[in-house]
Amino acid sequence: MVEKTHHDMKDKFRRSGYTLTAQRRAVLEALEGTQGHPSAEEVYLRVKKNNPRVALGTVYQALSVLEEIGVIGSKRWAESPTRYDLNTEHHLDVHCCSCGGVAEVPGVDIGDLEARVQENTPYEIKSTRLVIEGYCPGCQGKA
Repeated sequence: MVEKTHHDMKDKFRRSGYTLTAQRRAVLEALEGTQGHPSAEEVYLRVKKNNPRVALGTVYQALSVLEEIGVIGSKRWAESPTRYDLNTEHHLDVHCCSCGGVAEVPGVDIGDLEARVQENTPYEIKSTRLVIEGYCPGCQGKA
């Protein structure tokens, strides 16, 4: 983890009252070593490589706590398992309609969109969820 992220994470744990257990650390390391946005099952399989005795429920619990305190984010699509992400900054993701893969969309700032909505409505914006779907390069032409 980069130093700023590591410091932010420690601060989030301190403020939440949770501790960074070995299981939570293993889940974070699995997320760090993953391309894209893995499902809980994919995180579990990565953790299990180094810790064969870990239970799937332990990974789900760790992901839940990490998301609750803001160390990780998650994305949910109707026909795909929840995907987890270390990038908690505002960003766009694109979801493959065929294989369920998820990738970040670089160079697009949704913070401006939130600010414009805030300025033009009486709502206090809590979060923004945009659904962008298409076919990844591996699935194009197969659909």
